[in-house]
Amino acid sequence: MFLNENDLFREAKKAKVLPNIILCILWVILFLIGGQVIGSILGYFTRKIISNNPAVLLLNDLVFGFIFISLLVFARVKFREKRNISSMGLRREGFIKKYFIGFGIGVLMFSIVTLMLSISGHIAVNQSPASASGILALSGILIVLPGWMIQSATEEILSRGWFMNVLGARYNVAVGLIVSSAFFGLMHFANPNVSILAIINIVLVGLFLGLYVIKTNDLWGVCGLHAAWNWTQGNVFGFEVSGQKVTAGSLMHLELTGAEWFTGGAFGPEAGIVATIVLSLGIIMVYFIPLYKSLKN
Repeated sequence: MFLNENDLFREAKKAKVLPNIILCILWVILFLIGGQVIGSILGYFTRKIISNNPAVLLLNDLVFGFIFISLLVFARVKFREKRNISSMGLRREGFIKKYFIGFGIGVLMFSIVTLMLSISGHIAVNQSPASASGILALSGILIVLPGWMIQSATEEILSRGWFMNVLGARYNVAVGLIVSSAFFGLMHFANPNVSILAIINIVLVGLFLGLYVIKTNDLWGVCGLHAAWNWTQGNVFGFEVSGQKVTAGSLMHLELTGAEWFTGGAFGPEAGIVATIVLSLGIIMVYFIPLYKSLKN
């Protein structure tokens, strides 16, 4: 089965302007810097008036760290490209179902990663966690979930909803998928404790999510999948999320033991070979399964 142009690429072709690959990259950088500058200024002031609860602080950082990036992308699509926001894959029809199907897939995929690490003897339980765990952490885990939803949706709106589809419309589907996935990996290059395998795996995440968008003709599913992957990783199992320690508490506090190339070490399981295996299998499955027919209303 080849990668065929879907409605999202055809909608992107209707844009008043379609920047070339260099300008697309510059626009992505501008969205990131502009959105984070605006968000950091406003987030600084909101931190002064909210409680010192770690979950509330993390929610604040996730919301203000990302939401203005999405708003800048929306502004360009609406006012410069002269097309509807829904053309990015954010149609209202069946969006709740699509989101929660993606969310379930994200929980399942990261749970498989954790199960494989556990079966192979590379996970231990932290007996003295620095933050709340179990039932005591439940409120914080739920408080921070909307923050992960906004953070993940923003990365998908930027990387798949705009960058991939614009490049795919300007050139072809393969260029859009490959370039956006590679750039998605490079976006994480400055994260703490990053490694070459971590970047490779994040590029694989980009390929998997990009294929999911192409095959479902929709962005809602990957927004849910991405949010579930991060939330499950950090607030259910207690691992680092792309090198970042989550301070809002988790249902379990698990630790990785053994060779870092296998487990991911301080970056978290995303930097380990187990994640490579699960993501590679996910890419193969998404490539061959006719997802659009199964998810179509």
